[in-house]
Amino acid sequence: MRIGVLDSNGSFDNPFFLDKKIVKIDYKWKDQAYSKDTFGFTHAEYVCSFILKENPEAEIVLVPIVRKNKRSTVLDMIEGIELLIEEQVDIINMSMGDEYKYHKEIEEVCRAATEKGILIVAAYSNQKAEATYPASFPFVMGVRCLDMEDPVQVLQYDEKKNDVIFSCGLFFLYHLGIPVLHPGNSLACAVVTGYLSNYEKQYQQAILQFTLNTLNKYYPYQTLKQKQCYFLTNRIEEPLEQRFIREVTRTERCDTFESGMEKLRNKKTAEQYPVLFIDHNNYQEICEYKERIRGYAMEHPETEIVLRYPLFNMVERLEFQKKTNSNLNQFTV
Repeated sequence: MRIGVLDSNGSFDNPFFLDKKIVKIDYKWKDQAYSKDTFGFTHAEYVCSFILKENPEAEIVLVPIVRKNKRSTVLDMIEGIELLIEEQVDIINMSMGDEYKYHKEIEEVCRAATEKGILIVAAYSNQKAEATYPASFPFVMGVRCLDMEDPVQVLQYDEKKNDVIFSCGLFFLYHLGIPVLHPGNSLACAVVTGYLSNYEKQYQQAILQFTLNTLNKYYPYQTLKQKQCYFLTNRIEEPLEQRFIREVTRTERCDTFESGMEKLRNKKTAEQYPVLFIDHNNYQEICEYKERIRGYAMEHPETEIVLRYPLFNMVERLEFQKKTNSNLNQFTV
């Protein structure tokens, strides 16, 4: 699956990108200057990381049209889309658009891409604009966030407008080694692009599949106070973590992550408790345990697995559910 991305430039030197496929086509934007934010990332690095988290096997073709001032022109967008059509990408991700004016030329080039079977996924403006082009075009899949109070569902799909609407505009940078939430329709757009890229030409069905699934409901973390919990953490001595354990869960036993995983392998302890809660804030370190966690969950369907941070992507969780009829629960997607 080839995914075209129109965005800023970036160095992509974070460990997350080491085994990923990213091709940069500079074209007229050769050596496009860029600046990194306080976390050390460019906008394109964020966007590409969320796409690749949802589909690690995808190949990204990045055309860096966004300048250091975080702007790009309408002409740049048009030429960028034309270039990605020539590159025969399957999907184009656009975390940008024009929120001020409709341009016939943008509609025409987007239609040309769509007619060649290319799906365009575009973010709405983060401002309260009446329309954003190309996201507002009905033949483009638009993505936006509403930030609802006490939401039940992660996302909704408006079939008439062809819009995906997230109920919260915050997304974890966990996979990049930063266990914090970051806002923006751009990240929501990248999540949707990455998820859909696993389903060649079955995009609408894939969105509906997730919206109708129990995984589309936020985990009701308040219920953790009602269930006996075996808690694994990689920072057992930290005061904030001890406070989280006390105030959020009803923990009957707490172990370091490594010792707890060893007990799981030896089939001890965890099966005594209804909930196995995993709170490991280092994505790179916990990744090597993904199969072991998944294997334990399959062997012990009576134990509810809850992860504080989003270790598993949407497809991994859907496939696990299909195999076992149970969920790998996470606080976020």
